[in-house]
Amino acid sequence: MTRLHTLLFGILIGSLGLLSPARSAAAASTLDEADDYTTRASVPGKKTATSSHYTITRNTDWAPYAHSVEIAPGGVFDFSRQVAVHAPAGKDGPIMVTPDGHFAFEKQPGRRVRFWGVNLCFTANYLEPDETERLAERLARSGYNTVRLHHYDRMLVREGGNSWDIDPHKLDQLDRLFAALKKHGIYLNIDLFSSRRFSPAEYAAFGFPQNLTASQNRILFKSYIPINDAIFESWKKFAAALLTHKNPYTGLTWAEDPALVGICPVNEDTLFRNVLRNPDVRARYETLFAASRQSSVPANETPPQREAAFTRFVYDTHIHSDARIFAYLRSLGTRALLTGANYTLTQGLAWVRDHYDYVDSHSYWSHPQFPQKSWAFPIKFRQDSPIHALALVPNRMSPVRIPGKPFTVTEFNYCRPNRYRAEGALLMPAYASLQDWDALYNFQYAMSREQALEGGVENYFAVAADPIGLISDRVGSFLFQRGDIAPANRLITWAARSEEAFAELDKKFPDNFYLLGLVSRIGAKPGTPAEVRAAVPASDAILTGATPAPASPLPPKTWIADASLIDNLKRAGVIARDAVDAKGRRVVSDTRQIELDADDGTLKVVTPRSELFYAPRGAALSGDRVAVENVTADAALSVIALGDEPLATTRRVLVTHLTDALPEGMQFEKPDHKLLLGWGEGPHLVQRGDATLTLRLAPGAWKAWAVDATGARVREIPLQNRDGKFVLNSATVSPEGTQLAFELAR
Repeated sequence: MTRLHTLLFGILIGSLGLLSPARSAAAASTLDEADDYTTRASVPGKKTATSSHYTITRNTDWAPYAHSVEIAPGGVFDFSRQVAVHAPAGKDGPIMVTPDGHFAFEKQPGRRVRFWGVNLCFTANYLEPDETERLAERLARSGYNTVRLHHYDRMLVREGGNSWDIDPHKLDQLDRLFAALKKHGIYLNIDLFSSRRFSPAEYAAFGFPQNLTASQNRILFKSYIPINDAIFESWKKFAAALLTHKNPYTGLTWAEDPALVGICPVNEDTLFRNVLRNPDVRARYETLFAASRQSSVPANETPPQREAAFTRFVYDTHIHSDARIFAYLRSLGTRALLTGANYTLTQGLAWVRDHYDYVDSHSYWSHPQFPQKSWAFPIKFRQDSPIHALALVPNRMSPVRIPGKPFTVTEFNYCRPNRYRAEGALLMPAYASLQDWDALYNFQYAMSREQALEGGVENYFAVAADPIGLISDRVGSFLFQRGDIAPANRLITWAARSEEAFAELDKKFPDNFYLLGLVSRIGAKPGTPAEVRAAVPASDAILTGATPAPASPLPPKTWIADASLIDNLKRAGVIARDAVDAKGRRVVSDTRQIELDADDGTLKVVTPRSELFYAPRGAALSGDRVAVENVTADAALSVIALGDEPLATTRRVLVTHLTDALPEGMQFEKPDHKLLLGWGEGPHLVQRGDATLTLRLAPGAWKAWAVDATGARVREIPLQNRDGKFVLNSATVSPEGTQLAFELAR
């Protein structure tokens, strides 16, 4: 690890602090360890001569790959056309929310817009002028129409000053980045607190205990901003310093620039979570709660009743704090849409998020865990399949959505070195489209200047340093923005009744509601079933919990989410008879385009313009125009028509074949690849995988080429015509070279 990356890991320790273990626990709680890495793939490693550790080395099944972050103009990865229509970003006026709860721009209110982008973190936000233009142009060519600037605030603040004293040189670099992204049609999303530190005078004003770590101070900052005026004033001064500053390269303040489409005032600030996890924070809010009802404590109040009242107090405090923050931001003149509470999910948060312009959430697959020291080696990962876990990343966020409001995911990732992360190339665009979400941001593109410009091999989040992650994200962005995968036909809405939602601080949704998110659109709305029916009349079903029992009789098309829920919805015709099998492990979307079999580990997504398959070794799958067989290694295989034509008539096709890739020299404790000890030096090694693809395309003189990481053709490969069907023998590793994608054209 370089000295720079070591420094950035240290910063990250402070920025995420107590939140990171919760992410790992949330992912781990629903998974099992039955599928060990070594049972599904050959291992590209050997014991080193000096230790019992396993080091990744090339062999007959793992071959070097020339990784690049660049995009060849006109190549199969050049998706700039879908971004160029926005250039310069903001030309169509400020962003708005349409009556049906999606994004559009004020000058084009009838044209819905979807976003897919990436996070730039730490020094990736601070580049030299020529580097800024290079990065912005490449991101646009990659097809990204939005970028989230994240973890920028720590470095933006002048060293040794107050947390609102901005460094002029750093601000100039950030201004240039804003302007370059805007020029290329890329919109921006920011938060106004993530990782900056505070001066001794500020800490004293906040009343924080001495000798706390930086991460502990940041957790307290997030916890007490609703109730501590000194903290709120500190936050306000930073927000004003940035948003009212005029960018010399755009001629507009950040607040008034329509290229800024979204603001989260405080990243991952879910108050209930900090109250639940920190006894000192809980004690402070308990004191305020007791004071708030000195003369109004109900007679004979039971402990559960008092806990419910306290829970309601915590969530109401969050709502009032958001209102104060939002009012201040509007006073600065921003037209950007506002959100918050973008971490975790509970029924109570539906009451908080119902006040936002749009709803945002975060979720990860195989988020790193740190058994010895936070954000430092050794680093522990799970080697589990997200398909086996019923598409947990998109699926666990589906209930968070508020019907009638746009929904975004400003952080998601299928983290390296999880060997199943290529499944995310299909799962995210498939289920985000089924749910009809509005924006996704991969966390992250890069966490350093060097990584943003050149890629490299280090980091579990950075797609710029991972061939599998980078191609997955580009293709996912293209599919999502183009709208290949249809939204679900049905909408099922959860009625988050106050007596249920506030029964406990961490009241979750039942498992069978999550499962329905693989079939139909789902979301939650605060209120009784009757109130939710009136607020969301388009709902095909209203669901609520059994405890405490809802008022009887239930309104029409309302069901209790008990053990018979799925069967009841089938009998009522809300979902198809074959939508969910008896074990709850095979699920078919109500559009019939997506079929997931968790036990077989397979996924099919079949649309007119693209057919996507996750095929474990030995699997044979077929869609309408594509069949996959002779699969020798687990792989995500995508066949995508380029341009606007469907596969039936297109003249150009992109095929991706994603197995796994790891840097040479990467070191693990054991061959199961669960405990990472070092990143290695590279080059990237790609896992050998073969598959036979039979394609039913329009007649013509079709040819096929292997393409490199930039999307440029490198050599022609055989394409057989068998009875009017075209057969491509796809191989990631061949005697001629290593490749993860192919181009077909006529």
